[in-house]
Amino acid sequence: MSPADRRRDDDTTGRPASADWRGTAAFALALLVASVIPVSWVAGDGAADGTGAGALEIGLTDPFHLVGYAVLTVLASRALGRRRRGLLLAAAASVAFGFGVELVQAPIPWRSFAWRDAAVNTLGAVGAATLVRAGVVIRGEKDVERNGEPP
Repeated sequence: MSPADRRRDDDTTGRPASADWRGTAAFALALLVASVIPVSWVAGDGAADGTGAGALEIGLTDPFHLVGYAVLTVLASRALGRRRRGLLLAAAASVAFGFGVELVQAPIPWRSFAWRDAAVNTLGAVGAATLVRAGVVIRGEKDVERNGEPP
């Protein structure tokens, strides 16, 4: 990578943008793996589909969905930038990824597609983007593209 390319890819911490994408991809992979493993240990009767006596316990996974997709959004925003556009793209990518994970779960016998999970994923992604943007505004940071040029 040439020095000019490195300057263009570096954020304010001096890390190349590719490092941020690697972290984002690794976390997304961890979310996917966690989303397809059997969950019979969560619901005492093995009712991982949200029916029967285990339904309440499955609802207790909501904080994991909320935090997981909030973290994914923050990680993606590190690579895309904290401008409105970057945060919007980060949140949209997280929501799309979460919906995709729900679709992947649909045919898995011990998992299922859940609109509620997709909604909680969306809430986490949008909430994180909103909080990051609020922090940028409160701190009075300049809206700067990843390559250092003003918006």
